[in-house]
Amino acid sequence: MGAIGNTPLLPQQAIQLASPENTRLFFSGPPKALTGTIPLINSSADKQKIRSVTVSAGDLLGAAGLPLREFSFYAKLYPGEQASISGRIMLDRRTRPGSHDIKITVGSTTLPATVYVTEVVDLRMQPHEITILAGSSSSYTRKVVIENAGNVDLPIGARCEVPLFDSFDLVGSMLTGLHKADKASVESMVKGFLREWSDLQVGTLVISREPKILSPGQKVTVDVEFQLPADLKPLRRYRAHLQLYNAKFSVDVYTTAKVGSSRKRKS
Repeated sequence: MGAIGNTPLLPQQAIQLASPENTRLFFSGPPKALTGTIPLINSSADKQKIRSVTVSAGDLLGAAGLPLREFSFYAKLYPGEQASISGRIMLDRRTRPGSHDIKITVGSTTLPATVYVTEVVDLRMQPHEITILAGSSSSYTRKVVIENAGNVDLPIGARCEVPLFDSFDLVGSMLTGLHKADKASVESMVKGFLREWSDLQVGTLVISREPKILSPGQKVTVDVEFQLPADLKPLRRYRAHLQLYNAKFSVDVYTTAKVGSSRKRKS
């Protein structure tokens, strides 16, 4: 029953913060999942539930980009029960790393809290795979969409290099090397296998683009140039794997019968 006559306490009145006024709560993590605990006590004679907590967060924004005024928080306490309940605050994913001061209110009690936002590096690229049908040219340009989905600035350099490999697999190269080798000794067979294996890397794929610094939430379309190594064989498939921060994508190169013809004419 309630404290006055037979009027029951409302959940937001019955459940109170259980810590002294000089207590500071603490939440930490990436913007979308800041976790912490809130100490509570049910001061009523009935089982009570709450499903949200009021917060004064200044200029911090919630997950939808609107001012943060409350966050979902579920707790069920029996009469007189006290507990430290885990909760999660979700902020705008672009929230910069660092400490932010907020205030949390449950019932008639308000406590200060520190929200520590950790650094999130999250670069996204589309498409994930680039296909090049290589003919007489040695350079090909493709458009790539790059997005900074994290909360820190990400510099994108002007150039990177990755090895380009023949798609011929390891087992296939081993069998080819063994077949070509002199089978009179194990040593010659091993050398034949290793020689064939080493030939899988045909050179270096040079990737160039305009250098940029992407701020959190920024999304741009860039022209990316792929410079192929010389002496690619005709009618073959080559493959390269590239990682930029956490973003990964692959490049498939299919050569035609005309591959490298312009270079041969120049030489």
